[in-house]
Amino acid sequence: MSSGEIPGPRSRPSRPAGRYVPARGIYTESARLQRLDWLRSTTRLGLDSLQHTQLDACKLTGNIEGFVGAVEIPVGVAGPLLFHGKNVQGEIYAPMATTEGALVSSVTRGALAVTMGGGVSTHAVSQTMTRAPVFAFSRLAAAGRFASAIHQHLDDLRTAVRHVSRHAELRSVEPVVLGRTVHLRFKYTTGDAAGQNMTTACTWQACQWILQQPHLVGDGELESFIIEGNTSGDKKASSQAMGEGRGIRVSADCLLPRGIVERVLKTTPDELVRGYRHIAAGAVHSGVLGSNANTANIVAAVFTATGQDIACVHESSLAQFILERTPEGVYASITLPGLAVGTVGGGTHLPAQQELLGMMGCTGPGSAARLAEIIAGFALALDLSTVSAAVSGQFASAHERLGRNRPVRWFQLDELDARFFESALGHSALPGAKVRSVEPVDIPMGPSVLSELTSRTVKKTVGLFPMQLRIDHAGAEQKLDVMVKVKPTDREVIKMAGLAATLCGGPVAAEYRRFDRRLGFVGCDIRELALYEQTDPRFTSLVPKQYRTWRDDRREAYIVVMECLGDMELMDTSERARGWSRRHLDIAARDLGQLHSVWYGKEASLSRMPWIGHIPNAADMVEMKGLWQALADHSAQEFPELVDGSHHERLVSLIGTIDDWWPRIEAMPRTLVHNDFNPRNLAIRAEGRLCAYDWELATLHIPQHDLAELLCTALEPGDINATVVAELSEIHRTSLETQARTTIDKEQWESGYRLALRDLAVNRFGLYFVAHTVRHYGFLEQWWRNLWALIDLAEGTGGNPSAFACR
Repeated sequence: MSSGEIPGPRSRPSRPAGRYVPARGIYTESARLQRLDWLRSTTRLGLDSLQHTQLDACKLTGNIEGFVGAVEIPVGVAGPLLFHGKNVQGEIYAPMATTEGALVSSVTRGALAVTMGGGVSTHAVSQTMTRAPVFAFSRLAAAGRFASAIHQHLDDLRTAVRHVSRHAELRSVEPVVLGRTVHLRFKYTTGDAAGQNMTTACTWQACQWILQQPHLVGDGELESFIIEGNTSGDKKASSQAMGEGRGIRVSADCLLPRGIVERVLKTTPDELVRGYRHIAAGAVHSGVLGSNANTANIVAAVFTATGQDIACVHESSLAQFILERTPEGVYASITLPGLAVGTVGGGTHLPAQQELLGMMGCTGPGSAARLAEIIAGFALALDLSTVSAAVSGQFASAHERLGRNRPVRWFQLDELDARFFESALGHSALPGAKVRSVEPVDIPMGPSVLSELTSRTVKKTVGLFPMQLRIDHAGAEQKLDVMVKVKPTDREVIKMAGLAATLCGGPVAAEYRRFDRRLGFVGCDIRELALYEQTDPRFTSLVPKQYRTWRDDRREAYIVVMECLGDMELMDTSERARGWSRRHLDIAARDLGQLHSVWYGKEASLSRMPWIGHIPNAADMVEMKGLWQALADHSAQEFPELVDGSHHERLVSLIGTIDDWWPRIEAMPRTLVHNDFNPRNLAIRAEGRLCAYDWELATLHIPQHDLAELLCTALEPGDINATVVAELSEIHRTSLETQARTTIDKEQWESGYRLALRDLAVNRFGLYFVAHTVRHYGFLEQWWRNLWALIDLAEGTGGNPSAFACR
C-alpha cells in the first residue's frame, strides 16, 4: 500500500488504529466510504446510519472536509402566513428543520392568528456584512496616523475588492483605535449571498493592498496583521450587532383583533400585553440583548432547512419584539437587526435546501431580502404564539403533548361524578343544577368503527358511556339522560388503522405507512369538539344537544357530553334490512343542505381552521395511486364474493384515470362535509328533523359527497332508480341554494354527484374492506352493491368497464 492511501471498505488498516490517513480524491464517493470504513475500524462501531446518503460527495467542495455521511433532521412545514411585504406577498409556508416537538404547531397557530387578522407587513430595511481586520503597530502615534489616513483610500480599497468579487460592494471602512492597535471595520453589501466568506476574501485582498503602502504602515512600525480582530461580531451576540446589525435588517408587524386573540391564541389582549411586559422586564434585568420570546427557534429551524450558516444563529436571532394594546386588540412588531441570510453560496446549493428555498420562492435576484422578510414574519408569529401560551398556561402542556415522552394520567370512568356533571350542566341551559346521583345506563350501542377498533389497541377508556343523572334544578327534581363520548387521540386512531392494514399484509401495509397522515385521521380527536362548539343555528339545530366539551391535552382527554338520543323515529339502522322510508330520505336530504350551507363557498376560511386536519386534494389522490390499487387488489382477493372481477376491473380503471377526474372535484364549490354520512351516524327526530352525530372525520369536500354516501347506505336496492335519485339530489341542491342564498348550476351539481360516487368507490370503500378484514360488518355487502348500482345509474355504463373508463 503506497504512502497516503488508506484501506478500502472491507480491509483492515495497516496503520495503528486512531491514526487517520486521508484518501486520494477527497471529494469522491469512494473516498467517503474509505473514510467511513476507517472510522468504523477506529471506533469499533457499525455506523450503519452513515452508509447511505443522497448527497453527492463531488459537489461538497467548500461545504465540508473529511466527509463521511449525513445526518437527517426532520423538516416540518409551518403556515400558511399571509404576507404584505416589500419583497413577499401572499400566503407562504415555511420549512423548519428541527427536533423540538411543539415548534411547528406553535408557529402555525401564530401564523393562523396573524393571517386571520389580515396578515403581516414586512420590510427588509438594509443589508450590511462586516469584516474587521486588526493592525498592531509599535506605538500609539503610528496607529493614530494609520487610522487618520485610511479614509483617504476608500476608492483604492474598493478597486482591490472588485478583483475578488463583483457582488460585494464596499460601502465604508471605519477605524477603531484601541491603544496601539487599529481595528478596521469593513462594511459591505453582498447581494443575495450572506457574504461571510465573500467579505473575508475581499477584505484579505484589500489588506494586501494596505500592506504594500509604506506611507500607511510605516517603516517597521507595523508589527502584525490579523484578518479578523473580533470587532465584527461574527457568529456572536453583541451590543454592536443589536445596534448596527450584521446582515439584513428586517422588521415585521401586524394587528390582531380581540376576537382572534381569544379564539386562536386562547388569551385576551390585556393578558397578552401584560405578560409581554413581565417578560420584557425580565430580559432587561438579566442583561439579555433585545427582548423576544423565541426568535432563535425560527432562525435555527429555517437556517438548517435552507442551507444557511447555522453558527450565525447567535447574531441573527437578536430581536426586539414589541406588543402594544390598541382599542381593537393588539399591535405586534418584531425587528431583527442582523439576519445573516443568503440564497446563493454556502449550503444553499444542496439539493434539499435548494428545493426548500424554491418552495418559498427564494431563488433568483432579490431573494435574500425575501427570505429575510419570511423569517421575520414567522418569527413574529412564533413570539405571539409563545407568549400567549405562557400567559394562558399552555406552554408546558404543549411541550409535554408534542415534544416529550412522559407518563399520562388518563381519564378514568370514576371521574364521571356529580362534580363533573354539575360543571357540564353549568355550561349549558341548566346553570346552578345540583347533581344528586350518577348511574350508568345499559343501552345497546351501535357499531362505531373507529371507537371499537381503537379500544382494542389502547389500554385507556374510550367509547360511549350513557349515564342517567338525578338533578335538582329550579326547585324540582328530575332525571336527565346524557351520553358521554370519550375519544381516542388521532395518534391512536392512526395506529389502530395501521395495525388493521398490517393484518392485510403486503402492499396494503406498506402503502398505508406512506400515507397514514393523509387519510382523514389527523385531528379527529379535536375536530368533533371544535364543531360541537359552533353556534350557527343551521348546525346546532341538526346535531345532538351539547352540554359540554372537555379537552385536556396533558391527559389525552377529549370528551363530549351530549344528550342521550331517545324518542327517535330512526337511529342506527345500519345492521337492519329496512328502515329508511322515502319520507326519512327527504328529511335527510333537505337538512343535509342546511348543514352544508354553513361553510358553502368558504373554502379559504375553512382550510385555515386549526382543527380541519388534512384536506383531500387532487395531487395527493394521484400520488396515492399505489394505495388505492393495493386496497382494490386486497378487497378482490379477500372478499371475492363481494368484489368480483368486474368490480375490480372497474376500480382499476377509476384509479388509472384519477388524475383526470379528481381535479374536477377540487375545482368545484366545496363545504364542510360530515364524511361519514350513513345510518350509523344519523337519526330522525320525531318532529321530522335530522340529527347527525360522530363528526370526527369531517373535512372540506364537495357537498355531493355526503349525498352520495347517504344514498349508498340508506336506499333499499329496489328503490334505486333514476327518478328517486334525481328527486333526492334535487331536494339537497335546492335546500343548499336556499340556505346559502346562492345559485347552484344543476348540471355541475349532477357532475359532482357522479364524481363523488367514484371517490367513495376508490377511497372510502377500500378502507371499509380493511376494517372488514378485522371485524365483520354485516351492512357492508348491501352498501357495496348499492354503490355500484348508483354508479351504473349515474354513469350509464351498464357495468361496462371500458365505457366507464372513457367518461
